[in-house]
Amino acid sequence: MKVEVSFIPEYERLRESVAIAQKYNARFEYNDFYLPSVYNDEEEVDRRVRAYLSCGRDTAMDTMHGVFLDMTVHSSDPNIAAYSQKCIQQSMEIGKRLGVGGVVFHTGLIAGFKEQRYASNWLSVNMDFFSMICDKYREINVYMENMFDRDEELLCQLADLMKDVPNFGICLDYAHAAISDVAPTVWLERCAPYIKHMHINDNDLVNDLHLPLGKGKINWQEFYKEFRKLYENGNLKELPSILLELKSLEAFEESITVFNNLFE
Repeated sequence: MKVEVSFIPEYERLRESVAIAQKYNARFEYNDFYLPSVYNDEEEVDRRVRAYLSCGRDTAMDTMHGVFLDMTVHSSDPNIAAYSQKCIQQSMEIGKRLGVGGVVFHTGLIAGFKEQRYASNWLSVNMDFFSMICDKYREINVYMENMFDRDEELLCQLADLMKDVPNFGICLDYAHAAISDVAPTVWLERCAPYIKHMHINDNDLVNDLHLPLGKGKINWQEFYKEFRKLYENGNLKELPSILLELKSLEAFEESITVFNNLFE
């Protein structure tokens, strides 16, 4: 199995980031634009976009993390909803400028809140809004990521409702799944038909630590066994790209060896 792997480039170490991408044949996932406050500084956004484009890389297989902190497109307050939707569209415009293949957003769910009206509104608003986004930006995949969701139910429901939207899919964060109320292999199995992208890193099964692979308690042999089974039996309909979502270039280089040993 040949899986496309990516890492987070460091803007302040861009030359090193490009060299590492070349060394491991890895892609970038840009992580500079996830804070809503970033969008208030157009000059800084433009500076970073131009710097990344000046690297001379093919960005078509790169991804980008869109805005997610404080974003609530399904808010009952129309001002909050409108601002959240505006920021997400700004993310998509940056992704378009960068020429990326996909942009990641979070569910924005209140973890553990099970009130039915809330769930129904979340599904309805997100389906309508992201269907519009996917139609407007047909050349870019939109990936919805689990954050601290306690289970996979609503995310899978949304993905099923949008299964006919060709550029929408799930970004399964396996490390987030590992600290939920449901086993991460169950997340992987149930989300499999909709997964187009993944985030992986290690943790202590309690906190979202973004440790290098093998430095926490996640069972990576179990992950690989389930991943391979789902791909071979057709439940995983396509090989997702995978981001090793770590805190430094050094942590990526430490983890890529573990990752390659799993997938060789």
